Amino acid sequence: MPLLKIEEFIWRHRRPFVVLFSVVIVQFFELALLHVKYDIFTGGFLQPHSYRTLPERAIFLLLTLWYDFFLCGILASLWFYTADRLNKFGIIIYYGFTVIVLLAMGIWLGLKFKVLSYFNDTINYQIIRNLGGGSLREGLLYASNEIALFVGIMAVIIIVFIAIARLLTNHEFVRDYHQQSTETKTFKRLLITLGVITPFLTYFISENHFLRYGLQKKTSYHLVSSVLDTLTDFDGDGYGLLGYPKDPALFDAQIYPGAMDIPGNRIDEDGIMGDAVLMPLKPDPLRAIEPRAGKHIVLIVLETARFDLLEQQINGRYVAPVIREIARTGTSIEYAYSHTGYTTTSLMAIFNRELINHDHRHRLIDYLQKSGYGISIISGQDESFGDIAKNTGMTNSGVYYFDARTAIKDRVFPSKDPGSLRLSEERVVAQFQQRFNELDLDKPQFIYINFQAAHFPYSHPNMQKILIDDFIPRSEIRAENRERVAETYWNAIANADWAVGQVVEALKRYDLYDQTTLVILGDHGESLFEDGFLGHGHAINDAQTHIPLVFNDPNIEVREAIGQVDVAEMAIRSAFGLPNQRLDQEKTVFQLVGNLKLPALIGHVKYGGDRIVFDFRSEQAFLSELQQWKPYQDWLKDPQQKERMTHIIREWENLKWHEFEYRQRTKFPSAQVYMHQH
Repeated sequence: MPLLKIEEFIWRHRRPFVVLFSVVIVQFFELALLHVKYDIFTGGFLQPHSYRTLPERAIFLLLTLWYDFFLCGILASLWFYTADRLNKFGIIIYYGFTVIVLLAMGIWLGLKFKVLSYFNDTINYQIIRNLGGGSLREGLLYASNEIALFVGIMAVIIIVFIAIARLLTNHEFVRDYHQQSTETKTFKRLLITLGVITPFLTYFISENHFLRYGLQKKTSYHLVSSVLDTLTDFDGDGYGLLGYPKDPALFDAQIYPGAMDIPGNRIDEDGIMGDAVLMPLKPDPLRAIEPRAGKHIVLIVLETARFDLLEQQINGRYVAPVIREIARTGTSIEYAYSHTGYTTTSLMAIFNRELINHDHRHRLIDYLQKSGYGISIISGQDESFGDIAKNTGMTNSGVYYFDARTAIKDRVFPSKDPGSLRLSEERVVAQFQQRFNELDLDKPQFIYINFQAAHFPYSHPNMQKILIDDFIPRSEIRAENRERVAETYWNAIANADWAVGQVVEALKRYDLYDQTTLVILGDHGESLFEDGFLGHGHAINDAQTHIPLVFNDPNIEVREAIGQVDVAEMAIRSAFGLPNQRLDQEKTVFQLVGNLKLPALIGHVKYGGDRIVFDFRSEQAFLSELQQWKPYQDWLKDPQQKERMTHIIREWENLKWHEFEYRQRTKFPSAQVYMHQH
């Protein structure tokens, strides 16, 4: 009897039960894939948030169930309405709905996570753009074999589902099963209740970064929030009330997040701190230095190098003894910073000497070619990734070019995708030595070398174990193993230091060390779980943006913050024997996380490490000297902080404007008149 009552109860409420059954299965597989890809319940590489405690996981799971049930419920109501209109009934109707939902989500999740796997370490699409890369077309081409296998598996599953459906349809018991048992109105009432509450819940989540981070990766939340945001986009500018970021002026199409704030038109298009105020770009100091021959220049960029590598020890041994010796006899810049925390944009800042796409500054390679330098590019990464080579002049006529793409057979990992392609330090050193022996050293030479040793996962199968006995396996890289993660990372830095030593040895062997300006710097830093995060490009802090910058020239005096856009000029001054003093302690280095149009964070850092950080998501600002977050409007009311708060917003707006002006001017020359009028 109890079983019959349960059966009757389930059948009377069969529609919500069918939806719940489908949702539970989808939830299981989607959350499993999310965790495998994003370490969403334990934390992992490039993940700013994770749900580690029981309450956090419970809240997250309940919210994902809510949105899955709501979305699946809407689809179910349409399915059942159609079945009712066609006078169809029986288990086959509910089986058919379940099969279609599971197949559709299975295909979607399979394709989605296969494409995501193409990008390996670059976890989300915003970071992919910032790191410079990721072509969906290339990803599909690269994954074509796996996708073919996936399609084959899905075809078999579909055949099985169809066979079961035929069996159910031909079974008399199924056709007549509970024909007289009517459905209650529970499902309709439940769906209406969800429909009323969901917009308010979505608004709350859109204001909560922690919850939104995980939920926006869920298909159901993404679809529901996108539809609701579109419904509240009353002015048609692409932003509404229930998405992120929100439209600050729902009925004014000129004002929306990331809008170009045109200076002087009395309209605050981006909704931040009033109308933009135009400031001219600072003159390019290289325009005052006549191109000429000087010392050789060797520029070494270390992937993912933290500033503290100079003092770090493992088991009583310094991790970078070679670079320490260069710093001791030369100059180590104490406060040097990456502007963005990403490889692509950092390299463009170094070579192009600015943060925007513009022509007002000489590019390093162009300037050195005018000075008569030979140019050699020897890189352990794929410099075509994010169009680095194209945009920095590495592919100029007459440039010797070698990177991981040109030596693809020597890659350290099987993957051929641009974001993961890399060469060992030994292979890069061998290429440097070969090229160095070919050079006409009576002519000034510029050599760029990129060592990828410290790229995540901080080791490769043939890497030297200089400081440790074993690498931490990639599968074990998580917060609870932070010490082993750090040891593996520092061993990678030791390998990079060894490679630098080989370059120094070659220079000394040819008696060229003192006739060469040697520059060593990092592209960005790396959080190693000390702030609860692994990776870079998610925060403006010392771990992720403070970098080593070392010259072998002792005649450099620096008492100001140095950004990567400053490095090329310093190297040229050193090579030309010009004064090389930077003593403005109030100078700020601009930093950002995200894209320039609509960043997540922007910041200024000064000599001594004093920072101000503005968070666009909450419109709050942080002052490191006070260790305090406050709404930026409150800082503007503070006479002591108003200038700093104003300066950081104005610099961001001006960078955006000057890049926009340049793009418009070069794309539409007639637009120059419009720009000058405004």
